[in-house]
Amino acid sequence: MSIQQLPSWAAARIVGCATALGLALSGTAQPAAAADPTPAPRLADVKVVKNTDTVGDFERVSVACPTGSVAISGGAETASPGDVNDRIGLIGSFPEVEVNRPSARGWIANARDWAGQPITVTVWAVCALAPRGYEVVTAPHAGVPSNQPVTVSCPAGKTLLGGGGEIQGEYTTLTKSYPSAFTSSGPTQWTVEGRNNQWSNVGVDGYAACADPIADNQWTTYKVSKNQPSGGFLTCLNGRRVTSGGAAAHTQEAALRASRPGLVGEEADRDGWWVQAGSFYEPIEVDLYVMCSTR
Repeated sequence: MSIQQLPSWAAARIVGCATALGLALSGTAQPAAAADPTPAPRLADVKVVKNTDTVGDFERVSVACPTGSVAISGGAETASPGDVNDRIGLIGSFPEVEVNRPSARGWIANARDWAGQPITVTVWAVCALAPRGYEVVTAPHAGVPSNQPVTVSCPAGKTLLGGGGEIQGEYTTLTKSYPSAFTSSGPTQWTVEGRNNQWSNVGVDGYAACADPIADNQWTTYKVSKNQPSGGFLTCLNGRRVTSGGAAAHTQEAALRASRPGLVGEEADRDGWWVQAGSFYEPIEVDLYVMCSTR
């Protein structure tokens, strides 16, 4: 594991390793046939696509995978005029699920600015040929108190490729969207959490992209604690390429403003996962997650 520093305005200080958090369940997986016991082939034809638009609060921005491929993961980032870190936050970053099919054709994201200004939202989809056993599991829509997690589980025998969620209601923001329940073959759940400024209930939709275990995929995680903006760039090692990631901000009134892939040649000399969070309170503690594979 390593953190590669980006430009100084985005630097993050690593203070220790984090372990995946096992939080309470409130979503259930769809039943599925038992996974094939033979090793699954590597991910094939992996491509990362993105789209940027300037929109109003809660307005969704989407990006579609190339024809013939599916979304195995995705991410998003938001920015506003003046780039005020404690004023903006993501509302959702989640797969665009196809109608009447347990698969995703792309990725969707939305955000908000507490000052009511237009916001720039960029959404990424990590796309590939559908791996064996691929399906997107959707948790039943849940109305829960602020800061209560909703967890989506993969069917028995399958492992997690990626996931996401959306926090619905007034004054809401996304605080956590990350893999959980790690096993020897990788995580098996995706956890989503959010809040609103009124400390009342929020609506939560959660999603998990699952498949038969792929031995080549490797998850790593780090924890950062820093004054805002807090986060960093968790890199892939040994020439591996990014295929998924997640983030969890723990500080009071935190808001995720970025959780998305970073690519060789765009911002760094290695692939990785870029995370940033803001809050009215400091320091901000953030867990970063990245999944990498050889391909």
